[in-house]
Amino acid sequence: MSRAVRRFFSVLSAAAALFVAGSWIASRRLAARLVSATGLGPTADRRKELLAALSNAANLVEELRHAGSPLDPVELVATFASPGEPDRRPTLLFLHGKGGAASEWEEDALRAIALGYNVLLPDLRGHGLSGGRYMTFGFLEKDDLANAIAMARERWKIDPHRLGVHSCSAGSSIALSLAADRTGIRALWLESPFADPREMARHYLSAATHIPSLFLSLATRWAVAQTVWGVKRDLGLESAAGGLERADPVAALERVRCPVLLVYGEEDRLVPPRFVERLIEALPPGSAVFRAPGAGHCHHPNEPAAVLREEYRRRWTEFFDRHLPVSG
Repeated sequence: MSRAVRRFFSVLSAAAALFVAGSWIASRRLAARLVSATGLGPTADRRKELLAALSNAANLVEELRHAGSPLDPVELVATFASPGEPDRRPTLLFLHGKGGAASEWEEDALRAIALGYNVLLPDLRGHGLSGGRYMTFGFLEKDDLANAIAMARERWKIDPHRLGVHSCSAGSSIALSLAADRTGIRALWLESPFADPREMARHYLSAATHIPSLFLSLATRWAVAQTVWGVKRDLGLESAAGGLERADPVAALERVRCPVLLVYGEEDRLVPPRFVERLIEALPPGSAVFRAPGAGHCHHPNEPAAVLREEYRRRWTEFFDRHLPVSG
């Protein structure tokens, strides 16, 4: 081998070593972002406005404090509101995304109350007033929400077999984890969901760091692995077999038996439309897809509810009225 060739391979090996080292350092910095309550931008604290609006629209508005999953039983907070006689009404559960808060749902909650529904608005773990260090995209949250529903049943006698869910973004992964094995959910409105958590992680970290996703492939794989390991270690689950490292919204959707309305904006840059294709293929019978032209991500200024306001309200109302009627 000539000196020039040896030198070339030496430089190439050094570059590869630097790349691997850089990816490892980057992955350590990125891992924490994946399970934090931090989104791509700050979330306005509108809790006071939410409570004021609910108080004007509903006869019953109360804060619900309950324990989280037995694996991490931190105190969690949700807001419950009802037009009255909550035991006679179906309940809609609203699940925000990463970095969000219950107060994002003000307009939707008011619409639901006006139509006669109870509403349950949780601050997911790590968000808002809720405790917890990690957002686990359904692994812990499905138990958190089961506890919230059980407490609402105990306190206000709501019917746990007359539930609907409206979710946004990462909240849709949580909604699918909850609905996969729960028969009481009659209707599921999934907005801006994604099928592959690892693909979404790479895209999210690219948006957060402004580094092209092509260059984050290795760092993202390591970041996901470190994230899973760190959460399991901190929760004492190192030797436990579980679903944390195998989060799969498509597999969860395949176990859902209630009708689903899947909504996405065709101009969504945070969760691009291609991220929903496998979910569309897995939809259960009786489901539908709402492709919103010109619209972006849920709870953003160009969300489908803002861009196609009248059509969105009509579809939303018809969907829940058909599958979760107030008089049923």
